[in-house]
Amino acid sequence: MAHGSLSHFKATLARKAERNQKRQARSDRQSKFRTSGSKTEFNSTTLSESELKEIKADIRNKMKLEKKKQLKRILIVMAVLTSILLFSFFKFS
Repeated sequence: MAHGSLSHFKATLARKAERNQKRQARSDRQSKFRTSGSKTEFNSTTLSESELKEIKADIRNKMKLEKKKQLKRILIVMAVLTSILLFSFFKFS
């Protein structure tokens, strides 16, 4: 013979249904952000070899300049930090 009342069994079923609804709602929200399997088409013009080489060279030059700027920033920050460290070391020693 089963232990427990009918109301307990109904409450258990209700909690299970609520959990399933909550789980389903969570999976529905996640499915909205998934992309479809179709490929994205771009409307770009076709470039000749010389134009393509020119664009690649331009991108390389921009990247070199950006790396130089970044290196300068890092060196300036390191110099400032080193000077602060040396100043505090000599002042408090």
